[in-house]
Amino acid sequence: MTTVVTGHQLSVAVTICMLFRSNDISQPAAAELARPALGFLAVGRGGRDNMAEWIDQLLVEQKLAPRTIAQYAAGLLYWDMWHRLRYGMPLSLSAAPPTAVSLDAVNAFIDDHLAIAVGGRLRMRMTSTIFDGLREAGYNARVDCVAPATSDWRLLVLQRAHSLSNLRFDRELVRRRKPEIYASWEAERAALGITMALPMSATNTVSALLGVCNDDREGTMDVALILFLCRLTPSQVAQLRFSELAPGTIVRDGEELDAVELTIRDPIGELQTSQPKIRFVGDEATLIKAWGALREDEVIQGREDWFFARKARRNASPALDNVWIARRIRLLAQHAGLADASGRSRVSPQWLRKAYEREWREHSDLVKAARAARVGTRTILRMTRQART
Repeated sequence: MTTVVTGHQLSVAVTICMLFRSNDISQPAAAELARPALGFLAVGRGGRDNMAEWIDQLLVEQKLAPRTIAQYAAGLLYWDMWHRLRYGMPLSLSAAPPTAVSLDAVNAFIDDHLAIAVGGRLRMRMTSTIFDGLREAGYNARVDCVAPATSDWRLLVLQRAHSLSNLRFDRELVRRRKPEIYASWEAERAALGITMALPMSATNTVSALLGVCNDDREGTMDVALILFLCRLTPSQVAQLRFSELAPGTIVRDGEELDAVELTIRDPIGELQTSQPKIRFVGDEATLIKAWGALREDEVIQGREDWFFARKARRNASPALDNVWIARRIRLLAQHAGLADASGRSRVSPQWLRKAYEREWREHSDLVKAARAARVGTRTILRMTRQART
């Protein structure tokens, strides 16, 4: 199962994971990778030198990974160009001193990027002047309407920029309007007869849950908790010891990636029995390392060796239990819009693991069938669907 990771989670993780026993890219290599990104900022688009310089200063001082710097730079430059086209002035974050972006501007940004069906095509609700201006600047060149995840990510970039600048940002506003972004996308696509993606697949559900996690201690733990619950039972997660995890890096296709390994002590079910050794690689491992870095500091201070622990008063971090884990996942599901009007949701720790195992099993069977037929997995999937109809 491939998990989509949002920009702010990855940036926070990369910043923290260096503390968690990782063999990250060397400083000279990082500097070499950073040059293209910083060179891009220096040139800017449309003469935005002040904004580019501000982004350089803001991001480089945070010692983020080169790839993360490039991602944040692209997001903030997009915000600046949109703001200039909408209001005729640069984004207020680049002012001296920087000031928070107004709530009206955030609402206008969301309104402009909502989907609408026009002339048989999906477009954004912004004026043609803004749309054409963004396209001339090199943005949204291949699409008439960006996907909800793109708008969601750009909002998270703005939120993170406010946090780095010690400015207040109304997270509640974004949380309230996020369902509207996705609802308009699905409704307008349905109006055009476009098949909607299954909202309750394991991949989509995990992505939605990760998208509502904050970047504080609680949110960082939530991210790691969600990822582990796709592989382990609540009891296994609650009993997971810090010393059982082996963080590090691996090289895949010439690229050095974060990795975290775990051998399950008492496997349960088909997947755990057949694969008792779990390896998280790439973005998932980076996010787990982020929580590991925070938890490691607490363990060093003499607390229990539980990998997951709630933050409590009086210098104590109680371990998690099944009831608390179930309540936490239900709460995150409600925040992600995965619950009905009464607040009930099918998403639970057990559902996450079973859904992951189901997708793994389907993928495994597809691979076997494709190899036997000497065709690709896409071809065998299409043949399977045709046979069912």
